[in-house]
Amino acid sequence: MAMDLVYNIDCKHCGSHSEYTTWLDRRSAQHGDEEFALHIDTECAIRCPICRAKLNTTPAAFRSQVTILRVG
Repeated sequence: MAMDLVYNIDCKHCGSHSEYTTWLDRRSAQHGDEEFALHIDTECAIRCPICRAKLNTTPAAFRSQVTILRVG
């Protein structure tokens, strides 16, 4: 079963504001949905859809540029 994640992105590199949707497999979550959605993997790049700058160089950089709007 998959869940949609909707993010609001405020890129500090290019200054763009955009909304991005992706999905995650709930079966791969080891914790509750909310905890899983807030987990930030810095190994796989999450990029700005406008300028392609990496948003998750650190968990703090990700949290300052990306807001989770909806999980479900």
